[in-house]
Amino acid sequence: MNYCLERLRMPVIEVDMLIAFVNVLDKYHKIASRLMDRIVTGKIRNVKVAASAYLEYELILRSRGYSEEDIREDLYCFKNLANLGEVSLTVDVLLKASELREKYGLTFFDSLHGATALLLDRMIISVDEDYGKVEGLKVVNPAEI
Repeated sequence: MNYCLERLRMPVIEVDMLIAFVNVLDKYHKIASRLMDRIVTGKIRNVKVAASAYLEYELILRSRGYSEEDIREDLYCFKNLANLGEVSLTVDVLLKASELREKYGLTFFDSLHGATALLLDRMIISVDEDYGKVEGLKVVNPAEI
């Protein structure tokens, strides 16, 4: 099923696409690259990244031994991508995330990303199937955009 780009009002992009975008060996690299290209060129508008996704991204890179400079460089690149916004981590997000962990058993970071998406526009762009069990959250597979 192909999603009309107009239907993607203000979705949140998950950390899986950020990692796949920068890692040419990731199995989703081509999909993530195409997605980012569509965002940067304005074919998909109003896409946001949860601040929690950037935090998770940094923690993943740290655990893999990347330097502070390398991590900063990646974060600057994401920050400067045209048409890619950011959603702050708020107390409302933390409260909703707690509910999602309790009700659906989501991981800590998945609950933060899911809560951000629910509170923003109820849409998340991700290949993570765990989001499919969250009532009211529309999961958009990036391969179908």
